[in-house]
Amino acid sequence: MKIHILQTGEVMVAPSLAYNGNTGFKPQTHGLLLKNEDRINIPVLSFLIQTGNKNILVDTGIKKELESEIPLSFDKQFKAIKAPHTFASTRFFLPKDSSLISRLEEINLSPKDIDYILLTHLDFENVSGVADFSPNTKILVSRDEAKSAVKNPLRYSRSWWKDANISIFDWNGKEGPFEKSLDLLGDGSITLIKLFGHSSGMFGVRATSENKKFTLLYADAGYGELAWKELTPPAVSVDKEASMRSLEWVRMESLDKNCAYSLASHETTPLKVLRF
Repeated sequence: MKIHILQTGEVMVAPSLAYNGNTGFKPQTHGLLLKNEDRINIPVLSFLIQTGNKNILVDTGIKKELESEIPLSFDKQFKAIKAPHTFASTRFFLPKDSSLISRLEEINLSPKDIDYILLTHLDFENVSGVADFSPNTKILVSRDEAKSAVKNPLRYSRSWWKDANISIFDWNGKEGPFEKSLDLLGDGSITLIKLFGHSSGMFGVRATSENKKFTLLYADAGYGELAWKELTPPAVSVDKEASMRSLEWVRMESLDKNCAYSLASHETTPLKVLRF
């Protein structure tokens, strides 16, 4: 099995967002009263899983039309994001030729080669890239996340996935910290597992090869290896107890003898291709 790690932009957030833990409300963590120069840049990652004859994308990054030589102006960022809570906490930058479409072209693939897109959650930087794919592409999001997005227009904007042919799925298995999972291909190779972070419908993806080695893509349950090693979940979470429970599970899986790799959606890593 092979996984390509594709950086599809970056976001600028408060330093306290990623590794500050659930320590109570702090305005700067949410981007309030925070100057742009006080933000830190973290990568936005999409993953291409290649197993058998399937090409499976995990998240889509920022859509291609937002590529630019320098970060877009305040007005253009707000126009793109729209949702006020997300705009307060997040700025973005998608350098030229770094959209998911461009990254796929670098490895000689096009949107028509993709069998599934798995949206771990519906944050702007994870989902807006669906605009670059055909309506015929199979795109999956959990029912929990879809419900959350509809109920919270201050955080989510439906314009991010407008015209995308998204299918909502329900859990049919009992793996993971909340005993909610989905066996995507029916052979145990790609398992979607419910997690919590700053999203209540988020899931991680466990990709398992024939030799039983696996890679865990744990979305925004944490912002990288330091998070699960020190058990510091994102400072902004919808359920603090569930968020910590998720991260404890990620830690356990990451330390499993069969775990080849463990990566977050905002992981800083030099790795480009995983083989296991």
